[in-house]
Amino acid sequence: MATVPRQQMLSVPLLLILVVVVQAEPILKIRSTEFTRFNESSVEFVSSTSYNARGMAPLYDITNHVINVFVDENPIPEGYITVKEGEILAGPNVSDNNWGPLLKQYWAILLVTGICVIMIALMPIIGLCLCCCRCFGGCGGRSQPFDKKHDTCRRAILGFLLICSTSALVFGVVVAFVTNSYMQHGVENITTSARHGVQDTRLFLQTTSSHIDHLLNKNYQELNTDLKQMLNDASDNIIKRLEEESNAEKLTTLYEFVGKLPGIRESLQQMKQLTSDLRITASQLNDGLRGVKRELLTSLNKCGTQECIKVMEDYKIGRLNVNGIDYNSLPDLSQIIDSVTELIESSLGSAIQDGVEQMEQLKNTLKQTVLENIPKVQAASDSTGKAIKEVSDTLTSRLNNIADMLGNNSYKHLDTADDYITQYSIYRYYAGLGISSVLLLILICLVFGLLCGICGKRPDGYGDDCCNKGAGGRFMILAVTIIFLTFSIILAVALASFLIGTVTRRVACDSLRDPADDQIINYIDQFLDLNRLYSQLRSEAERSKSKLLASDTVAEIHLGEVIVTCQKNESIYKVLKLHNFVNIQSIGDFPEEYGITRELEALKAKIQIKSVEILTPEAKRDIETLRSSKLNDFDVDKFTDNLTLNITEYNLNEIAEKLRGVADRVPTGKEMNDIKVNLKNQALHLSSYQTNLVEPMIASTNQLIKLSTTLDSSLKFGERSFSDAIDKFLTQISEAEKYINENGKAFVQNITAELVSGFTRQIYAYVNLVIDSTQNDIGLCGPVHNVYQSVIVASCNRIVDPFNGFWAGVVWCLLLFLPSIIFGVKLSTLYQKSDPYPGPMVESGPKNKRRKKQDRRRESRDRREIYYEEGSPSHSRDPRYNDMAPKNWDGAPPRYQNPPMAPPAAEYERPPPYYYPGAPSEHE
Repeated sequence: MATVPRQQMLSVPLLLILVVVVQAEPILKIRSTEFTRFNESSVEFVSSTSYNARGMAPLYDITNHVINVFVDENPIPEGYITVKEGEILAGPNVSDNNWGPLLKQYWAILLVTGICVIMIALMPIIGLCLCCCRCFGGCGGRSQPFDKKHDTCRRAILGFLLICSTSALVFGVVVAFVTNSYMQHGVENITTSARHGVQDTRLFLQTTSSHIDHLLNKNYQELNTDLKQMLNDASDNIIKRLEEESNAEKLTTLYEFVGKLPGIRESLQQMKQLTSDLRITASQLNDGLRGVKRELLTSLNKCGTQECIKVMEDYKIGRLNVNGIDYNSLPDLSQIIDSVTELIESSLGSAIQDGVEQMEQLKNTLKQTVLENIPKVQAASDSTGKAIKEVSDTLTSRLNNIADMLGNNSYKHLDTADDYITQYSIYRYYAGLGISSVLLLILICLVFGLLCGICGKRPDGYGDDCCNKGAGGRFMILAVTIIFLTFSIILAVALASFLIGTVTRRVACDSLRDPADDQIINYIDQFLDLNRLYSQLRSEAERSKSKLLASDTVAEIHLGEVIVTCQKNESIYKVLKLHNFVNIQSIGDFPEEYGITRELEALKAKIQIKSVEILTPEAKRDIETLRSSKLNDFDVDKFTDNLTLNITEYNLNEIAEKLRGVADRVPTGKEMNDIKVNLKNQALHLSSYQTNLVEPMIASTNQLIKLSTTLDSSLKFGERSFSDAIDKFLTQISEAEKYINENGKAFVQNITAELVSGFTRQIYAYVNLVIDSTQNDIGLCGPVHNVYQSVIVASCNRIVDPFNGFWAGVVWCLLLFLPSIIFGVKLSTLYQKSDPYPGPMVESGPKNKRRKKQDRRRESRDRREIYYEEGSPSHSRDPRYNDMAPKNWDGAPPRYQNPPMAPPAAEYERPPPYYYPGAPSEHE
């Protein structure tokens, strides 16, 4: 058995593939409808998610981390709340009084709350006790006027610690003021952000409505227009493709040629007349040029000048003639004209016309069949368009109603909210400002106390320095007093703010920012029960017999899933799972439901063609007579080869102009004057020949060449000769007749099937466009999610975060107040001492720590008696503390004496303590 070559094995499948591809090539090139795209670039949304924490971002992050410590991911333990069918019920743990899991989860918050409540109750009591203690001389209320051994060190350490505490306190005070201001700004602008959100949501709904109308109404009208035009052109396209495939159009070409025979005869007659005119004009020109040549040769030779000889040589005057053209060699067209006349008068035209009428009858039959079925197809298409428009009107009406309802119900509530904010938010702001001001007042007292205590002098008793250490001590006590007076109130406000801010951030902000599988969002989802709402809408859609049926399967919808899907910028159809009650896939059944495909199939079945006889035997004989006519003798080369546009070798006007110039320069003389006159006369003859003979001959020659080439092209039809063209016409027309009778029916059916298929493909292309656009393009949820994020920013970032930052700053200050009380009380006592450490002499005394009660009582009494003398000689003290001023009072307080020259005046009392070193004489 012979083996098949490998190349031959490969060529067989390639050939089969090529045949399939060729057969699969469409006969009709049906143009796809170019649908206009919906333009959304002009839609501008105003909601903004931009946010600037203005330096408070680290504080907000710390506050949120603190809240995360106290609040679990699931804020409500299982078993305490049950949400179903729009109701919130107590869980089984509540009925069983099982509070253990709840206490276990929130023990930290309860502990903080308990500590705060205890401190709120204890701080006034502690302050009262401290006040009473100081009033009775204890707790630093009275102290010795001189420093103890380590008081300087104590002042430095306590001062440094208080400086650190006060410096940290500055941060809390600044945070309190700033966050209170930021929070007020956020509260005042919350309605503005809400209005922008409502505006963008309405614009989104209106844009989505316009997009639906554009897709379901305008795009379908574009499709319907193209389909109607396709139907109207269907018969012409079928016939045109049939003629092209069968070459039946050659009959029309031949018929048109026969109809042009009178024009061809006219062209031939015109050529004959032009040829005769050229012969006559050429003869006249030759006679004239011979006479001019004879006269010019005589005159130029007699002239004898160099210019005359040069003209005679340059223009070859001796050979002046018609450039050697023999117009008698042009063919005589009389016999061809007679042959064409015979063809015109014969039955050739009517014979071919019968074939043309056969083809026209075939065309009219096809056209009539198509036209009879066009109204039915168009009616089905219009019904489909009407159904689609009803769907469009329903959807757009609902969206517009929702947009109007959103605007009507939102703006009035926002106006009411503006009134409440304007009326009441200022009180909250002033309350926060008051708390911040109290913190600032305490801070100022501490700062002034530190400044006076560190930079001021010791108190010397004369009051000559307002910012001494004693004033610093009093500022410290003032700060401590304000702390005790306001601590409980501020802590109560901070505790309430902490609880409110924690709950708000966890329940609202965290849930909104991360809605996927969030417990609060799930509770809200169960409370709203969107699936129940969807069941109602599905039932209403089924009862209303909507054009778009609901899907067979019902997909559950959840609020968190809606938000997450919207964040991905999915279409509103996917986000809201609208297929539960409006299944866009069902629009694909419209062409079948409203009869478009049925009417197209009926059109396909009715288009038929019958057998035709394009050329009768008589018509064929007439065409053969045409082929053997004298038109075959027409030879265009005899015209193009024997004709030229250069009638003379040189332009006669040019020669005449040169002769005139030579004549003007001929020397004077009797004989020379005759030569001059003769030259000018011959120049005039040449100019006249150029105008009256040469130029008309050029025009006639040009026209004759053009007519001959045009006629040659008309007769040969691109073939080598006229007879070959007619033979080809006969062959092609016979083959066309055979093709139409044998293959025409199948070809027409194939074309019709392709037309119907293209029509159906156009419809389903539009249906697929509607389905794809609805699922992926219409109502992309990005703008709504931007509104959602802008609301979160406006409420959480601009209100809740500053709110939590406010109580964080206040709590920071309250925590710093506790060590500040201790440092302030201690420093106030140390700053009241007027004298430095005097040495071991002052502190000399019993070494035994177990002193007698009498000594302790004596030491606890007011020690000012040691320093303020009452004149008792029994009172012993160091002599250096004795006042040397003269004692000129009788048991009364010391007074200053008026100068001797001063007029009597009321005596000025010199307030103790004082020090008088004595008169100068006492020191001598």
